[in-house]
Amino acid sequence: MPRYVYRCTECEELSTINHSSDEVETKCPKCATDRGLVKLLTNFTTRKNGTKLNKVGQVTEQFIEDSRQELEQQKEQLNKNK
Repeated sequence: MPRYVYRCTECEELSTINHSSDEVETKCPKCATDRGLVKLLTNFTTRKNGTKLNKVGQVTEQFIEDSRQELEQQKEQLNKNK
């Protein structure tokens, strides 16, 4: 399951939360503010069946694609909140 880092807009606490890629957390685990969490972009690495890391180019391409998708999701969420 992917791990995401969120920052609370109220208490400024950083939280690492595991959830599927189609979910978005909104409630801060520290101060319980609803709609206070903002997902941050983070680096990651991948392993294929417990073997060596994929080639740098593959990891970079995957990171760029995942970041693109995440930014699109954030844009959609911001447009919904307006």
